[in-house]
Amino acid sequence: MSAPEVRLQRMQRDEPMYIGGTTDYRVYLGSRWVGWVGDGREWRGWRYGARQWWACWREDGDIAARWNTDLNHASRAAALAALLEQISAASA
Repeated sequence: MSAPEVRLQRMQRDEPMYIGGTTDYRVYLGSRWVGWVGDGREWRGWRYGARQWWACWREDGDIAARWNTDLNHASRAAALAALLEQISAASA
């Protein structure tokens, strides 16, 4: 049996996100929505720092995130990998 396809759906935002982010993606495993991956820039007191990425595991019906990271991934791919690893570990 093959693993479900991972798909990212970019979300459109009309206003800036919290922590200086500009983009976020809904993450799907097959047809199942499993969370979010997005970017942000920490405020340094006088400007925003470098872009970092976060991930959040949250599925339909959840009232809070099951798991999330801070802005500690250097790429969207790294944040996505951390999310998928967490989901895989919980399913084992």
